Amino acid sequence: MSTVERRSAARANQRAAAFIRFQLLGDHEAMRYLLVDVGESERSRLEFTTALASIAGSVAAMALGRDQALAYLRSIAESSAALSDADDIDRYFDT
Repeated sequence: MSTVERRSAARANQRAAAFIRFQLLGDHEAMRYLLVDVGESERSRLEFTTALASIAGSVAAMALGRDQALAYLRSIAESSAALSDADDIDRYFDT
């Protein structure tokens, strides 16, 4: 991995941490940083998404255990696939 790639990965992790901080604490300054910084390029958005997924996977595995985390992610993927193909997606969210 080159120096440039290492720096990009470090910034992506920083963005992901800022997003998680916003989610946990409602830290709007963290979200402002993220929105300004991630808008740089398509690559920075992809790096951010990859870093966020990596952190989420690690947290899920620590919290639930590997097998339960994988089962949970499979459930999300299956239900999301069903929703994305639904003719009337709104009916799933009506109370």
